[in-house]
Amino acid sequence: MSKFIYNKGLYNRLIALISLLFTVPFLSAQEPSAPTNSQLNITPIIETTSPESIRFTVDDDFSLSGDFYPGDTLGAGVLLLHDCSHSSKSYSILGELLAEQGINALAIDFRGYGESTSEQFSHQSLKLKIKNIVSYQAEVAMLTSYWEKDVLYAYNYLRSKIGNEQPISIVASGCAVSEAVQIADKMRVNSFVILSPIMDYMEKEQYKNLIDIPAYFVSSAHHADSFLTAQELFSWNGDNRSTTQVFKGVNQGHSLLRRNKFLAQNLAIWLRGTMK
Repeated sequence: MSKFIYNKGLYNRLIALISLLFTVPFLSAQEPSAPTNSQLNITPIIETTSPESIRFTVDDDFSLSGDFYPGDTLGAGVLLLHDCSHSSKSYSILGELLAEQGINALAIDFRGYGESTSEQFSHQSLKLKIKNIVSYQAEVAMLTSYWEKDVLYAYNYLRSKIGNEQPISIVASGCAVSEAVQIADKMRVNSFVILSPIMDYMEKEQYKNLIDIPAYFVSSAHHADSFLTAQELFSWNGDNRSTTQVFKGVNQGHSLLRRNKFLAQNLAIWLRGTMK
């Protein structure tokens, strides 16, 4: 029988090795967890499309302002024209949706509205100073007489941003619809969105003299004037991509966009489809 010789140093090393063999697997199985945002005191950043504030000068040295929503570098463009009660800011949701579709959108403040004001041109000042309705209407007519030229400058500004080959469409609301028709009579326009059109007889006739351009008409059933005008122009339009949408109630233009959250998305998708 062999004789076992006890060696204390060898025995201690053997015990330590056995302990290590049993301990290492358990340690390696415990993956270190990444610290959470709350542990690091970090607030997640949500990316949003922010418009660029723009300003350009027309030939009488008046400065027009607006918001530019950049889409793709070589993307199409949309000119957004507000009505006589709002400003370019009323198109913020639609502008962001268009940019997400790769479309470059320019929302301008008409002369006398929003940031496009001066001591001489201010719709707000007219409302405060003039109490007689006849005088007020005369002053507003004088103010809006500059808009045709101003919109042409805005169109050319947008053209300079996207290049000469890209299509441009127009979204117009209320009293601005006539300005959209005026620019389409001079420059190439790919499609229209017409919200609650306010037009007189001659302005409607001018629209009917345009070549057929796809148009998306939006109106409220109980706002009689704009509803009847939208239906008349839709019936006259011969492009098979044209459509019309009617809502209950009396809301107009930007109120329809604000109250019906899906409408802006519908318009952005439809506009993109007309530019391919």
